[in-house]
Amino acid sequence: MSEFKGIAVSPALLSVLDQARQFAAVPRPVMIRGERGVGKELMARFIHDNSPRSDRDFVPINCAAFNDELVNAEIYGHEKGAFTGATETRSGRMEQADGGTLFFDEIGNMSLPFQEMILRVIEYQKFRRVRGTTMIKVDVRVVSATNADLDELMEENLFRRDLYDRLTFAVLNVPPLRRRRKDIPPMIVHFVQDLHEEMPNLPEKTFDSATIQAMLEYYWPGNVRELKNIVERLYLYSAGTTIKPTDLPPQISGSEITGDSFHDKVEQYKQQLILSTLSDCNGNQRQAADELKMTYDQFRHYYRKFMRK
Repeated sequence: MSEFKGIAVSPALLSVLDQARQFAAVPRPVMIRGERGVGKELMARFIHDNSPRSDRDFVPINCAAFNDELVNAEIYGHEKGAFTGATETRSGRMEQADGGTLFFDEIGNMSLPFQEMILRVIEYQKFRRVRGTTMIKVDVRVVSATNADLDELMEENLFRRDLYDRLTFAVLNVPPLRRRRKDIPPMIVHFVQDLHEEMPNLPEKTFDSATIQAMLEYYWPGNVRELKNIVERLYLYSAGTTIKPTDLPPQISGSEITGDSFHDKVEQYKQQLILSTLSDCNGNQRQAADELKMTYDQFRHYYRKFMRK
C-alpha cells in the first residue's frame, strides 16, 4: 500500500484505499474531499502510484499559493523575456506533468479567473506558454482536493458548477481520524520510526498505555497532521523514557483551561465543548447541536470557526 503500508488497519481507511485503487486505473479526474489534515495529498499520490502513470511525474499545485497575475506563467510556463525577470524559457506545471498526474490542492481557494483557466486545462489539454506562439499538447491526469464546502461556494457563485462537474468524475471521501481510531497506534509507531531515521541518536521512549488511551479518545480536529505534530513534540521534549498522560497537551489530557486572557480562556472552553460534544455524537453535527440546545446554523458557525484553527 506504499505510503499507507503498516498504518492502514481500520475498515474505514482500507475501504477508501480499495476505492482509490479502482479510480487509479481509469484516466479520469478524481476529487478527494476531507477535513484539513486527513492526508488528501498522500491519497492523491497513492492514486498516482497505483495508476498506469506511476512511472511519470506527480506534480502538485497549491491553488492558494498563486495570485491571478502569476498563475498563467506557473501553469503554462513562459518564454524568455515574457516579463521582467524572465531571463530564460521555463516550462510550467502542465508540461512537467505530461504523461503523469497534475494535482490541484485546495481547489476551494481558487479565484474565478483561476477556475476558468483550470477548466480549459482539463477540457483541451493544450496551451501556449506566456508570450509563446507554439501550441503545446499534453496528456495529464487531473486529481484535485479540498476541505471546502463546494456546494455552499457554488450557491454563492464562488465556484463554477461546470468546473465542479469536470473535476468529479469520481469522488473520494477520506474519513477523519476520529472515524478510524484503530489507525492511531500504528501511526504513532510510524511517526516515531520516522524520527529515529531522521535522528538516529535519539533516545528510545515508549508511550504509556494510558497516554495512548487518551489519544484514542481525543477528537483530533487537525486529524493526521495534528497527530504527527503532537507525537513528535512528545517524543522530543517529554522528560524520562516513558511518555505519560501528564505530558499530553491540555486539549487531550482534559486538564484545566489555559490562556492569557479571559477571552482566550472562554474561546478555548467553547472549542473543547463543541468538539467534545461532536465526538460524543459520533460526528453527527445536528445531534451535537441538539445536545447543546443550539440551532444547526449556530453549531455550524462555531464548528467552522474552530476547525480553521
